[in-house]
Amino acid sequence: MIDVLTAKLSSSGSHKQDQNVLPVCALLEDPNDTRLQIDPMTRDALEAGSPPRRFDLVVSHLVLHHIPDLAAVFKIMFELLKPGGKVAVTDFEDFGPEARKFHPESKMEGVERHGIRKEDIRKIIEESGFEGVTVETAFELPKRVESVPGKGDTESGPTMVFPFLICSGTKP
Repeated sequence: MIDVLTAKLSSSGSHKQDQNVLPVCALLEDPNDTRLQIDPMTRDALEAGSPPRRFDLVVSHLVLHHIPDLAAVFKIMFELLKPGGKVAVTDFEDFGPEARKFHPESKMEGVERHGIRKEDIRKIIEESGFEGVTVETAFELPKRVESVPGKGDTESGPTMVFPFLICSGTKP
């Protein structure tokens, strides 16, 4: 997905030096991770002794179901934000055993859970320190799935509808 974003930024018509966007692929375990301490305009590392970068917005789409410890990553997101900063994440909802069909069996490596549950994610976000937390269905995605687990027929298999949640909160 980072490659897709980078390609979109390259084709957007603006020059790299005019973009205040820095695509980063990193498992967030430290809010001061050096991969985040880069000036997006110059692509240079921040000077030694500079305060760590903090952000106005953290956005994530279809990532949460791959993260082993959601509580830990939301605490890191909280630390990455400036006061008043927001987190906005989307992922498909865990609506029961059928949610497993979102991924074909051949692509289960790295899947930690089959969607996110509304009540669980709300609690995690609130316990991380966010205020004004909202968790709601944002849209539904019709998607072809395997007719039988492992068959690999996602091109011709049945269509299922997967609800997607949008979750947000604000750092006080």
